[in-house]
Amino acid sequence: MSDEYFNPKIIDKIREKTNKLIKDIAMVQQKEIDEIDKDSEVKIQQKQKEIVEVAKTKAEAEFLKEKAKQELDLKLKLTKFRDELVYELITKATEKIKTMADSKEYEKSLENLLVTAIITLKEPEVIIHCRKQDKKIFTSQLLSNITSKAEKENKIKSKITLSSEFIDSMGGLIVETSDRKISINNTYEKRIDRALGKIKRELSLMLTQEG
Repeated sequence: MSDEYFNPKIIDKIREKTNKLIKDIAMVQQKEIDEIDKDSEVKIQQKQKEIVEVAKTKAEAEFLKEKAKQELDLKLKLTKFRDELVYELITKATEKIKTMADSKEYEKSLENLLVTAIITLKEPEVIIHCRKQDKKIFTSQLLSNITSKAEKENKIKSKITLSSEFIDSMGGLIVETSDRKISINNTYEKRIDRALGKIKRELSLMLTQEG
């Protein structure tokens, strides 16, 4: 082999080229490693973000679920409280009606209910349906007085006929037109029912108002 291959200068040059090649390869590898690390870091951050978002979404869902449950519980409690108040009102109203039977106050109540119905109907003739025991209350004198009161309001003189068909009720009466097409139910049960509908709505509004 020629001695030129063992020339120190040539050997140094080869070593220099080799070192440069090694460095270049190392740089390329390091760059690739850095890119992998960078990509991994991005993926890790993205995964962490996804985990946080999932946890946040789950927490929000749990919060909304608990909130809905509490709102439902409150609504049920308010409804129960409202119904208890309404039941108490019905009980007191029923007791009051029972104590009114055969009293002057009850007779006055029937008179007012009849006048109101006649004024509302504005008909020249009406028919009264009352309880059998209340028939004696509607004397000719009373009906004449009621006709006069209604006439002042309606400017119409209404003929009042007492029906032989009686109603089963706590009290009050039903007034209908002569052709029986229109009627006003002024029994105490029906009036209580109408009043309770309004009371329930007002109580519900009152109980659900904030502040």
